[in-house]
Amino acid sequence: MRLQTFKYFCKDGFKNIFLNKTMAAASISIVVAALTVVGVFIAIALNLGYISEQIEKTVDIRVILQKGQEDKVPVIEEFLRKNALVRSYDYMSPEMALEDFKKKLGKNSFLLEGLEKDNPLRGYFIVRPVKIEYTKELAKALENLQGVAQVYFPSQTVDRLKRIMKILNLLGIALILGLYMIAIFIIANTIKITLFARRREISIMRYIGATNRFISGPFVVEGFIIGILGATFAYAIVLLIYHYSIKYLSQTITFVDFVNISAYKYKILGLFILTGSMVGILGSLISLRRYLKA
Repeated sequence: MRLQTFKYFCKDGFKNIFLNKTMAAASISIVVAALTVVGVFIAIALNLGYISEQIEKTVDIRVILQKGQEDKVPVIEEFLRKNALVRSYDYMSPEMALEDFKKKLGKNSFLLEGLEKDNPLRGYFIVRPVKIEYTKELAKALENLQGVAQVYFPSQTVDRLKRIMKILNLLGIALILGLYMIAIFIIANTIKITLFARRREISIMRYIGATNRFISGPFVVEGFIIGILGATFAYAIVLLIYHYSIKYLSQTITFVDFVNISAYKYKILGLFILTGSMVGILGSLISLRRYLKA
């Protein structure tokens, strides 16, 4: 494409937006709304993922050994070391378990005096899975090991967290796709109005031999500009919403850490510009495909 032709496309694209300010503003607003929701869901997803990682670190499996089966500890440790599903583990001997129990009782620890000679507590492993979804699989494997009496883990918490994450992901995807479709529809109609208003000029251009590519160039640029403007405004809005939301939540919910969005701001900006421009161009192409002859 020659530089002169590109300049013509850009000049005509900007002129189309200026001549159809109302529809262009509506298109930009829809892109802003769609990408703002996308940005909010990205922020929620980042924080849910971060909080989920923190929760995963607290979820562990308690492997209680059979009484008098401490000789099986090296075998179990070897299994845990070689298992890819295990992030880390600790072993608590019966003596360590008794000392830990005394610490928890505090001033009432005297109640356990004399149990050192005949310790009723059993040794156990604290096993932490790599991911929360591996908990059940790992617990089942541990149950089958020799010397293991019982295996405990918070099964209801694990299942509930997995269900919540799945539902939120599905809702987010459905909402984002719906808003993108609305944005494409509005932009397509904006371009269509411009095409209709300039139908006589387009007919003359076609009559003197202008190609569909040359005719459609300014309208594709128009859609691209609408998408970029919408993406830029949406990006600024998302950053403001996140900044003030996290400022409020950090003061209200002090026991939860939130993601620092500045670590992701360039990735989000790139995503917004890419998706915004693609939505704008796609909207233009849809209207052009219906209006211009192949």
